[in-house]
Amino acid sequence: MSQGKLLSLISSPFTCLCRNQAKGKRLTLLNRSLSFSSSRCSEDNKDYEINPEFINRNDRCLEYKNLLPRRKGWQYQRPTKEFYYRLTINPTAAKIEAILEHSSGRKVVSASSAEWAIRQFLYSGRDLSAAVNLGRVFAERCLKAGIVSAFYDPNTDVHGSEKVKVILKALEEAGIQIGEDEVFEKKFRPGINYDGKNRLGEGKRPDDVQIIQ
Repeated sequence: MSQGKLLSLISSPFTCLCRNQAKGKRLTLLNRSLSFSSSRCSEDNKDYEINPEFINRNDRCLEYKNLLPRRKGWQYQRPTKEFYYRLTINPTAAKIEAILEHSSGRKVVSASSAEWAIRQFLYSGRDLSAAVNLGRVFAERCLKAGIVSAFYDPNTDVHGSEKVKVILKALEEAGIQIGEDEVFEKKFRPGINYDGKNRLGEGKRPDDVQIIQ
């Protein structure tokens, strides 16, 4: 047996022993630090109370309730900008694509028959069967994103494609509303109410005072 092999056999047990001891020390220090931090956090947070009321400043919540004002733009502007989410369907000779776009211009959800996750289960990426399955996948992605309604402009489909109709039908069957509801207008409008009994900035008038029109 050579001298190098002998030294390696002798040194290997000591090396393993040193590594195990160092590993045990690190685990001990880690356990101590975790126990100290957990006990400290529990002592600091024992007197805290959670506020039952909070203000949700997320714009998505206002969009879901149709309270956020939409961008109206010009009256005869095409394509219109008065929407929260717009659905666009692009059937081409090679694939079918569905895109959900936010009013800010950002793409939120998309699905295409050219994606391998969808294409591997299809016989063809451009027939009616592909359109139906694409609509189902696209609807599931929209629901997971928290979107239940979308605006669709029928003027974009000038040829009346059967694939577009099939995709829209699949979206409605999955629970996606085609077309957004109207925005709730505020009842209070700032300014002076000249028709009211008490105008802004004036004190209350007594009931016996007759108002001359």
